[in-house]
Amino acid sequence: MKVILATDGSEASREADWFLARLPFPEPTSLIIANVALVPSLAQMRREFPQSVNDMLDQYHARAESLLLEEAARFEGINGTVETYPLAGHPADELVRVAEESDCDLMVLGARGMTATRRFLLGSVSLRVAKHAPCSVLVTRPHKSTRSADQPLRIVVCHDGSEASRQAVEMVARFHWGEHVEITVLSVVTVVLHPGMAIYQKTGSLWEGEKRQAREALTWAVDRLRQTTPHVKSEYRETESIDDEILAVIEEVDADLVVLGHRGLSRIDRFFLGSTSENVLRHASCSVWIVREMTEE
Repeated sequence: MKVILATDGSEASREADWFLARLPFPEPTSLIIANVALVPSLAQMRREFPQSVNDMLDQYHARAESLLLEEAARFEGINGTVETYPLAGHPADELVRVAEESDCDLMVLGARGMTATRRFLLGSVSLRVAKHAPCSVLVTRPHKSTRSADQPLRIVVCHDGSEASRQAVEMVARFHWGEHVEITVLSVVTVVLHPGMAIYQKTGSLWEGEKRQAREALTWAVDRLRQTTPHVKSEYRETESIDDEILAVIEEVDADLVVLGHRGLSRIDRFFLGSTSENVLRHASCSVWIVREMTEE
């Protein structure tokens, strides 16, 4: 598996380090640690600036290089290789470019929150990378201070029977979790709550078929994930708002991570997140992993 870890030395990127270090990768991992300098135009025109500006740029890049070396040292013991990429440009654009050129499987980056009393809002870099990267994206949020490193990760895996969500389940199933995780597989079926329509919907054959398919998909996902850990349970919900129900379950199980599948892109078209993926990404209280369905041209 090829993974890109974006780092800038901030508390948010240290959270990404912490989360990445807890993932029991299933195979030798090729890890790329990337840092993006925010002053490319100055760097390209350094001859036109006073020596003091050139000195400032040299100091900036020296700090970036030191940060990359420090980050690489954190992952010396991984089963695989570690490379460092010093970059310059717009952070989101550069990270997306490296993801495209390296053909990576996963981008991991931290997102800055607001305050403890307000709902988390996703930063512009994290959202832009999640929207446009050609690979799956894991956006980490601060882990709870009451949780210790030896406690199992609590993961909610959303599964609706689609190919994208099947790929999300398969991605989670690739990891050697063992006793390291508690997984809740969530299936949400939409109910129309307009007066009169709900009764019609719940008594119709299409509704019964939809429920049956949802439960069959849920059973498949649970069985698949139990091949990697015994700690798997299921949740079936009927609701008017899929987004709100996912967010509610995240709070109920005190999740550290929610995993959603989403249809990816061909090489021709740029990927954009759907409403559910983006809403969960923006408002979930935990880290969010968008597993991108890979499609052909």
